[in-house]
Amino acid sequence: MRIRRICAAVVATAAAFALTACSSAAAPSESASPSQGAAAAADLTLTTVDGERTIDAVPERVVVLDYASLDTLNAVGKSDVVVGTATKSLPESLKSYADVENVGTLKEPDFEAIAGLDPDLIIISARLAEQAPQLEEIAPTVNLSSDSKNWLESVNERAVDLAALFGEEAAAQERVDEITAAADELRGKAGEAGKTMFVMSSGGKLSTYGPGGRYGFVFDDLGFVSADEAATADEARHGKEISFEYIGDKNPAQLLVIDRDAAIGSEGQAAEQVLDNTIVNATDAAKNDRITYLDAASWYLVGGGLDTTKSMIDELSAAIGG
Repeated sequence: MRIRRICAAVVATAAAFALTACSSAAAPSESASPSQGAAAAADLTLTTVDGERTIDAVPERVVVLDYASLDTLNAVGKSDVVVGTATKSLPESLKSYADVENVGTLKEPDFEAIAGLDPDLIIISARLAEQAPQLEEIAPTVNLSSDSKNWLESVNERAVDLAALFGEEAAAQERVDEITAAADELRGKAGEAGKTMFVMSSGGKLSTYGPGGRYGFVFDDLGFVSADEAATADEARHGKEISFEYIGDKNPAQLLVIDRDAAIGSEGQAAEQVLDNTIVNATDAAKNDRITYLDAASWYLVGGGLDTTKSMIDELSAAIGG
């Protein structure tokens, strides 16, 4: 079986945006600091999963337990505000944060460590939604997860919104414009790739995602044609468990694969080995070299930051020869 591996080329680019205060009456006070200028330019209202949340001031100490938000802060040059994150599972693109304080995992926060950092803001994802009330007792806590049913638009809005909190809206919008252009280009040719099946391998088992689910944006937002319309939002987070025979029966023209074990550093049979069998090898995807192993960390752990979203779209474009 011939396979292709598309490695995500994530380039963290810090963009600087100069803020100039103008006054017709007098020059700015000499005592005004750069941080005061940023605060004046910042939009202190964040749109979260739970609605709008107003922050009292521009945060100077932020704990980030959402890699998408960490990716966005990194992309707009605000790494200096991050005082804590989940350091043990950092993807390669965010290894520069390995030396900040470890505050647990993306699913199990270390409340004591977080409290000890005295943060101004805590950013979480859906993985920690149930622990939000406890975290709120430490500092304002916001869930900035994207909307799986409106993924690309919500990803872009979340990124600009978060960057605006630090006066970096223009830097984020520039990156969003690049993402939008890349998505538009991909959307114009994705349908020509034929029936596509999105598969996750974990512990030797397979699951698939269709329109409306966790990775439904591949079909809903980016125009790929699903080989499995039955795998819908009913299996939104964990997907629909499938067999090799199921893949053979659907006979996709293209397989997009995530190796969850590789993403979380778990030992186990690699996805390439799991799918290397006579049934899968008989599909059009395998026979025509259309099995693509996506960058697992980007898709499973991050997915949604400014840098990673662009790299994910680039992976998909490369998968269909774009």
